[in-house]
Amino acid sequence: MVIRQHEAMPVPNTRDTSARAHAEEARLKNSVARLSIFAAAFLILIKTGTGWLTGSIAVWASLLDSTMDIFASSINFYAVRAASRPPDHDHAYGHGKAESLAGLFQAAVITFSGLFLIYEAIKRLIYPHPTYAETIGVATMLVAIVVSFALVAQLRRVATLTESPALSADAVHFASDVWTNGGVLVALTLIYFTGWTIIDPIISIAISIYILVSALAVGRESVHVLMDRRLPPEVDAQVAEIVSRFRAEGVLGFHDLRTRRSGSQKFIDLHLEVERDQTLEEAHAASVRVLRAIEAEIPRAKVQIHTDPA
Repeated sequence: MVIRQHEAMPVPNTRDTSARAHAEEARLKNSVARLSIFAAAFLILIKTGTGWLTGSIAVWASLLDSTMDIFASSINFYAVRAASRPPDHDHAYGHGKAESLAGLFQAAVITFSGLFLIYEAIKRLIYPHPTYAETIGVATMLVAIVVSFALVAQLRRVATLTESPALSADAVHFASDVWTNGGVLVALTLIYFTGWTIIDPIISIAISIYILVSALAVGRESVHVLMDRRLPPEVDAQVAEIVSRFRAEGVLGFHDLRTRRSGSQKFIDLHLEVERDQTLEEAHAASVRVLRAIEAEIPRAKVQIHTDPA
């Protein structure tokens, strides 16, 4: 016997409450994804002007990163919208993996940015180039740091609240911007006081290495989700603890627990062991109560239970 969510006995307003929560999460994710596009566009504008005025490779490196940001954030915005769509005939498990695909794409974009910046910095080491108007560059980078830091805080808040892989990847991307902009700020400040223009490409290379490490982390997490990696061991322990509460109702344990993730959604599949002398109705009722308890205590969980007489 298989117990699925839709077979559970109806509870007043439960489905409506779940739908409202899903809609609110979708609204939050769309809102912050849109905000990241506007922030990236603003940073591109101010860095373009600063790049022309200062001639700094570090500023141009930061501009390239912001250009990649707006491209990746636009993809992210549409991925978040696609992931919020309900399951359909062709996608019975929903569209959540669109977020992980966006995260993988962001990892590729971040990697390209880092490699290109290293290439440009090496060229600048071989062929030194003076910088100008460092004070304007410093002011611009201060503004960019504040904007990026505020955006990262908002992205991380919503990503944690909704467990969104796409927004988590976006947060990593813009967090790298904070370090990128900070590196440019340090480079221009040191050049202003010392005149050592070699600092410019050296700091650009250091920034690029950090960007590549960030890309590796984002890509690895996206691949784990796309390959249906199991949920953390803490989830297994939580399921075991919940099942153990129902021993008085004839539930003896469980086996063949399988878990995976798709976007923000967690899928949990298990075989529930019940006493052999239970009637079909008793076993069904116990399974439904276990299912409801798991879905109530593990956020965004979709549970399927196969009931087996022990």
